Amino acid sequence: MRTKKSLKNIISAVTLTVIVGLIGFVKVRVFINGLSNDIYSLNQLFGQLFSYLAITDIGFGLLINKQLYQAFAKDDKKEINKIYSSSKKFYKIIGIIMIFIALIISFFVQFLTKANLPAAYIQLVFIIFIIRNVIDYFFVAPRYVLEADQKIYKVNIALKGIRILESIIEIILVLIGVDYLIILLPSIFLTIIIDHYINKKIYKMYSWLKNDKTFNKKYLKGTKDIIWRKGADLLNSNTDIILISAFINPLSVVIYSSYVYITKFIGDLIYLVSSGLTPSFANALFKEEEEKSISIFHEINTLFLFIASFVNIMLYGFLTGLITFWVGSEYVVNNFTLFLFCFSAFQVIIDKPIVIIINSKGLFKETKMATILEAILNIIISLALIKLLGLSGVLIGTILAKLLTSFLQNPIYIFKNIFHKNYFQYFSKFGVVFLINIAFIFLFNILDLTFNNLFAWIVSVLIYAIIIGVILFIIFYICFKSFRKLTARGIEFIKVKGKYSE
Repeated sequence: MRTKKSLKNIISAVTLTVIVGLIGFVKVRVFINGLSNDIYSLNQLFGQLFSYLAITDIGFGLLINKQLYQAFAKDDKKEINKIYSSSKKFYKIIGIIMIFIALIISFFVQFLTKANLPAAYIQLVFIIFIIRNVIDYFFVAPRYVLEADQKIYKVNIALKGIRILESIIEIILVLIGVDYLIILLPSIFLTIIIDHYINKKIYKMYSWLKNDKTFNKKYLKGTKDIIWRKGADLLNSNTDIILISAFINPLSVVIYSSYVYITKFIGDLIYLVSSGLTPSFANALFKEEEEKSISIFHEINTLFLFIASFVNIMLYGFLTGLITFWVGSEYVVNNFTLFLFCFSAFQVIIDKPIVIIINSKGLFKETKMATILEAILNIIISLALIKLLGLSGVLIGTILAKLLTSFLQNPIYIFKNIFHKNYFQYFSKFGVVFLINIAFIFLFNILDLTFNNLFAWIVSVLIYAIIIGVILFIIFYICFKSFRKLTARGIEFIKVKGKYSE
């Protein structure tokens, strides 16, 4: 049952995210061509600033997920209602606080950009941008219940559909020359409408779900540790554009954003896979024996190493061509910076299994120091290198900071204290996979692929994807026992599904 629900969550979310992402490619192209670099860089900067505002709720959200997983595992409807009621009240308060903080920040946001625009315009656009993104907080509580019950796929069409409609409307408005401020407004009304629809559907599914308007402080226990950890996470993932905007120029923000849009699009798909697995794995951690839990972890970890390798290799070989045909050759970076973009994406993907463990087991206090140190190192190294190396300096800061802190410390803690096993296998597996990736990248440097047109690029991507996928599969199958077990599990699942479908 866990596997079936996970697959439904993953398939529905991934399919719809691909559609949203493809429309997003068109949107980015239209935005870059239809808006000035100053306006587009502001759009990216505001997105990063909103991420920092979101720190006010992120600790509570993770705690709610953990507690709801446990309550659903026990089928304790009374406890679920208490958690839900507390989260609903909390998120209303958080939404108000975020808007208030945004109003204060709006007076200073002009100093974080080199965009040549009036200060009053920048301030007003920032306030509208934040309101547009905060509205969801007033409606989000019921969705946590659905996610913990592994049924989020039931509203994925509505959630992603509104993003598709929003993107189409924004594309049309840019094409007809509407001011950026007006472009932000439609999504405010669309979000309110769709959130009302989703919540009505959830209440119909869970007729016993009641809001008694109480707030129990016990559900906040541990929030401080999460806020420290997730705050540091946000610094790591959202500092780059702010530094580039403040210390380089709007054009560099556009270049960085173009590359990151692609790597983030892929990362979002991987995140959906990990999110789909999280409830099932959390359920296994609370119910299964330790040996079975660690066996499942090794299979998941090997799966993500395989995915990360495929993504890293394909990105290195074909990302330059995509950027050229998508937004223009003037936004292409050199091979060294390209490698840094690709390796940064690789790091994010291979970290997913560890993040699943941390979130499922609530190891926020135990892992916060590594993440805080990572954030500090990231800022220090990036500031030291940004003037000398530009974009590459910022990327080096992000990569080195992670390698020297959370990449080492978090797995060591988990293996010693959760699985009670030696962590050598985890790191040795990464070493082997890293060498495999370097070999492929070296090969691509020798091949030096060039493409005369978009059709040639697409054909090459399809051919190389099959070749690289098959070669990687063979290498992983030979090298890793956990991958062989994962393959056997997949084959067995297909056989069982085949029997039921007959």
